[in-house]
Amino acid sequence: MLSSERVANSVLAPEEQRLQAVLATHPEVTQAVLHAETGADGRRVRTAYLLPKRIGAHPTDHGARTREYVEEWEAVYDYVYAGPEPADATFDVRGWNSSFTGTEIAEGDMRDWVHHTVARIQGLGRERILELGCGTGLLLHRLAPTARRYVGSDVSQAAVDRIAQSFGGTPPGHVELHHAPADEVGIAPGSVDCAVINSVTQYFLDETYLTKVLRQAVAAVSTGGAVYVGDVRSAALNRAFCTGLELATVDDFTPREQLQARVERRCCTGTELLIDPGYFTDLPAVIPRIAHVAILPKRSRRPSEMNRFRFDVVLSLDTPPARPTTIPEWRSWAAADMDLATLRHILQNDEPDAVGFSDVRNARTHADHTAAQLLQRFDGPPSAAEIRAEAESGGAGVDPEELWALAEKLPYTVELSWARSAPDGSFDVAFLRDGPNPRTAEFPHHPTPPRQHTNRLWHACAENLDPLLLRRYVREQLPGIPTPDRIVVLEEFPLTPDGEVDRSALAAIHWA
Repeated sequence: MLSSERVANSVLAPEEQRLQAVLATHPEVTQAVLHAETGADGRRVRTAYLLPKRIGAHPTDHGARTREYVEEWEAVYDYVYAGPEPADATFDVRGWNSSFTGTEIAEGDMRDWVHHTVARIQGLGRERILELGCGTGLLLHRLAPTARRYVGSDVSQAAVDRIAQSFGGTPPGHVELHHAPADEVGIAPGSVDCAVINSVTQYFLDETYLTKVLRQAVAAVSTGGAVYVGDVRSAALNRAFCTGLELATVDDFTPREQLQARVERRCCTGTELLIDPGYFTDLPAVIPRIAHVAILPKRSRRPSEMNRFRFDVVLSLDTPPARPTTIPEWRSWAAADMDLATLRHILQNDEPDAVGFSDVRNARTHADHTAAQLLQRFDGPPSAAEIRAEAESGGAGVDPEELWALAEKLPYTVELSWARSAPDGSFDVAFLRDGPNPRTAEFPHHPTPPRQHTNRLWHACAENLDPLLLRRYVREQLPGIPTPDRIVVLEEFPLTPDGEVDRSALAAIHWA
């Protein structure tokens, strides 16, 4: 439910009621709901949620929609892997394209991504591994040699065949390959000690399917094991991601409102699943075997969309991975006026047993988030070049990799948590002084406004309404009244059990 303050803020003034009514009269809009609230800076922020005219229909039965969606991705990857085999069969990265360029991700970036992903999984110390969505074996070829058992499955038969061919047609005895969707592998309960679901969740239909897969993965893992969910597209960072993407493709003279419309369309019409970190921190209430949840920024010094806007999750089952340690005091990084030099001085001279800092500005995402905020201000910079300049002038922040590097030079273990679900990408960090027994930090719980854990995928069954043209229409109908600060175009509105538009659920949408 919305807090009482937000409910009060959402009551529309007469001018806002007129705006909502005019939005609903646009010929390509079926329904319009305006949500308005007063921000911390005292400015009234108006968000228009729009249901566009339908141009088709998709199955309403959830099972049918799931099968349809799985079959679509199966066909895509069967086609991708149908071409000639690459020179290195253990490094087949076909289909890994950059959102920013549309071309294949640079080999160096992919090798770096593989290296850090493998290292993080190996750090879990498991020997019997189930990988759901193994693709052509980027991880399998690097993890299987040291495993006692490795079960790999993929929805694409072509991908499974590629792995078999890379072993000369017959995989080693401890490697099993299955052609199956992620929820139909059929492995015996407790028969592995680690389940890996890496760079796969974005191809799931919705939260219901995601939870089904995770339940089955947890069931397959023995007592004290772990589930690794890697390369998760962050719903919390989607607006920053879309803003950065559009800023990278438009010219300097693109007007703010045109850029804003491009970002809004990209935010709202995605065909891949976005997941909020809060989904995983709430998961122990759904799957009681989960004893500890770690939300981790990606490791890498090479800037890419994977390590800037995606995260990894480690679900430790039955028992925490190490002795939980309470941090005596969590200090705000900004309020304490911290920087790396000051942090090093504290660790070297004060030698605290444990110290933690919250709300650390993230150098990987801060500029894109700032640009996204500027786009939502009608008095913001008028052009793309000016938005870029102002966004980049606000301070760089800290790259998470700098904190990992600092800990390597000192007698400390560092842990980073991205569980904040903050749209600016800020994170928490804890340093634990090394001792005879491993420890893990207890990170603070950050209450967040009600929000949907995942986006609603766009199935191309509705008009892709242009926010730029819609704002022009509003100005023509209501001269002198500000257009919406934010436009969210949805293929479907969330409904209450009574069939009414669920306004609380609309206000909980944060990925657009």
